[in-house]
Amino acid sequence: MTAWPGRWPFGLLALLVLGTLVFAPRTGASAVLSWEDAGSLAVPRAYAKALRLATGEVLIFGGMDAADPRVSNDTTELFDPWTGRSTVLPQRLPGRVQHSATSVWGDRVVIAGGSEWYGDHWEVMDRVDVFRVSTREWVAARPMLHRRTGHGATALLDGRLLVAGGYDGPRLIATVEIYDPRTDRWTDARPLPLPRGDFTMATLPDGRVLVAGGLEGKDSLVAHRALLYDPLRDRWTDGGPQIGDRVLHTSVTLANGDVLLIGGQRSGSNTAERYDVRTHRFLYAGALVEPRMLGSAAALPDGRVLLVGGLPVLEGPRDFTPSARAELWDPATNRWEDAPADLVPRVKGQLVPTDVGLLELTGAGAGEQAVKSVERFFAR
Repeated sequence: MTAWPGRWPFGLLALLVLGTLVFAPRTGASAVLSWEDAGSLAVPRAYAKALRLATGEVLIFGGMDAADPRVSNDTTELFDPWTGRSTVLPQRLPGRVQHSATSVWGDRVVIAGGSEWYGDHWEVMDRVDVFRVSTREWVAARPMLHRRTGHGATALLDGRLLVAGGYDGPRLIATVEIYDPRTDRWTDARPLPLPRGDFTMATLPDGRVLVAGGLEGKDSLVAHRALLYDPLRDRWTDGGPQIGDRVLHTSVTLANGDVLLIGGQRSGSNTAERYDVRTHRFLYAGALVEPRMLGSAAALPDGRVLLVGGLPVLEGPRDFTPSARAELWDPATNRWEDAPADLVPRVKGQLVPTDVGLLELTGAGAGEQAVKSVERFFAR
């Protein structure tokens, strides 16, 4: 069950957003998880992107609010984790969803592609905007060579940006391109072996890029094998078979370079698996307490992985009722366990590590209403 980007009802947007987060290594015995209200955004946002900046602030861009006549959020916010306050920047950009937001060379954040609301439909974009942290301003960059939405994006070890696949309207695409922030230039790279979308991407310690899960081919079938991209040779190779179906799943890059894939649709909804960078294999990483897709995940300072929210995957009819449950994966036991929490239910919130703990921002609540509240998770 998925939806085509480009033209879709609001209620299907939740099925098409991805994100990848990095967390710290285990430092000692597992601590007790706590959470609390941490403030509020200036406006409600669903499906926005949020990244921590070098200043310690959190940049929030894009997203949508179906209750707003403009639908798309065209403002940028800087959230201060210490005060719980958000500042709206004066510059306005076209609002969008399904875009990528990636930190690259020069302490810059690159917003690439996505879909913009055109009054009665979503239009796929090739637009690129770059946020310069030092001056707190947006600058227009050269557009991508291929318009795309719902694509994968990751920073290469040399500071360039790799974007791949996604959709152009209802069509899966295979094109791949690389952006150099030093020269503001895009160059074509070798395309994916098959068109693919709704996957996750992660840069591995050796510089290669892992593409996992998603839909592929002209018939949009579940991709059961991962791919590896070598930027030095501009070459794609087979990344091995995955254990479960991973579409609309959550991905976390671990401190040792391994990649944890969590939940998703179908057979993958109640399990996790870990890509081991030493053996180049996918290994079983436990059964989830609650089967879900489009959850949010990051790590606590002790190395455990926190998973919150998402859409429960249940048999029979379903409505848009996000999960309010949290659970933790312990790498020492390879098990998931319930984590007591009284959370704001949301789908595809953004969990961002900060100096004061993990912040969950944005997301779609019950009935796909955009969420404004911010929550903080920390271990003690």
